Amino acid sequence: MHPPLARLLDAPPSRPRPDRPVPVALVITELDVGGAERALVSLATGLDRSRWEPSVIALGPEAPLAGPLREAGVPVECLGVDRSRPIRGVLRLASALRAIRPALIQGVLFHANIAARLAAPMAGSPPVVGGIRVAERGRRWHLAVDRATARLSPGSVCVSEGVRRFSVGVGGLDPDRLVVIPNGIDPGPVDEAPAVARGSIGVPEDAVLALFVGRLDPQKDVPTLLEAASVVASSRPDWHLAIVGDGPGRGLLVGSPAASRFPAGRLHWLGRRGDVPGLLKAGDLLVLPSRWEGMPNVVLEAMAARRAVVATRVEGTEELVLPGETGWLVPPGDPDALASALGEAAADPDRLRSFGEAGRARVERHFSRTAVVRAYADLWSRVLGLEPEGPDLLPSDRPSSLRGGARSC
Repeated sequence: MHPPLARLLDAPPSRPRPDRPVPVALVITELDVGGAERALVSLATGLDRSRWEPSVIALGPEAPLAGPLREAGVPVECLGVDRSRPIRGVLRLASALRAIRPALIQGVLFHANIAARLAAPMAGSPPVVGGIRVAERGRRWHLAVDRATARLSPGSVCVSEGVRRFSVGVGGLDPDRLVVIPNGIDPGPVDEAPAVARGSIGVPEDAVLALFVGRLDPQKDVPTLLEAASVVASSRPDWHLAIVGDGPGRGLLVGSPAASRFPAGRLHWLGRRGDVPGLLKAGDLLVLPSRWEGMPNVVLEAMAARRAVVATRVEGTEELVLPGETGWLVPPGDPDALASALGEAAADPDRLRSFGEAGRARVERHFSRTAVVRAYADLWSRVLGLEPEGPDLLPSDRPSSLRGGARSC
């Protein structure tokens, strides 16, 4: 049984920092393209290699994001675990960890968290810090398993205060075993991306274009979006909606009554795309109607691209979007409120531009990649009893749980 994070964070350093980089293993469920996966790549490639020696282990098969990690000099092993054989997967992970001999394991996503907790005792018992990236309202058994194995780990990093509250209030996790480190973003790649030509996606240059970006599954609540957006489109002949993403619900959504009510040529199903920053630049705003979230990277990308956001008031999103400053927040599952916000946004292009600029400033001030990487390094140092990362970590950049007080985002 490991002492909780709260006790480790309050304890003074017990040993000096070694004169060589500390090996850490970042374990993730898979390395397909997604928000959590891209956040791991950002963390692993952003670490100070004079202090940390990161390795990445994915439980799943070889996947696209393994490439950028290897190009950055981060060793990657994709185990290709069969999910129907979880015990064999834990044993394979333990073997991979024994080869690395990490001082600490950082898990990312539910299956990786649990597998790492179970494998660690067979690999020298390094501390395992979990990563909770969503308020899991769809698979409640995840909460039960997390709760049952929680004491095998000092605790977990929640990606937002909303996720932490959910994990305590609904998941029943010990608050002393939870800290908050939000997502961060490097605006550089967004700035460098060329805007997608509107003509290439069938949208006129003078149209008002709203973009949805995400998986087509119940969490994202695209049916409510279609119902709301069809109302806006029927009242504004210049209004278009582009759906970026794919998923098991696509067929039902494309053939839904709400989609059929759209005027011809003003609802665009773009599928999965590798040029999301360019699409955001081509659009006028992002709309995200999720029923629940963690801290959606696409909102950070939209803000970095200087785009206003219309979203639901759910975990993480409510900590990113400031109503009346960077966008609009509405209750989840409320098509009337969503339609009203989308209509208000479409009617005021000057406010859209102003909100977009304010969103970019907010990202630069509060959600930088540098601050997030240093926060993880600071957390790991404290768990291992090492001196913290140093005085260059400004108090305003440190996650609330690491500095003992609430932080206003």
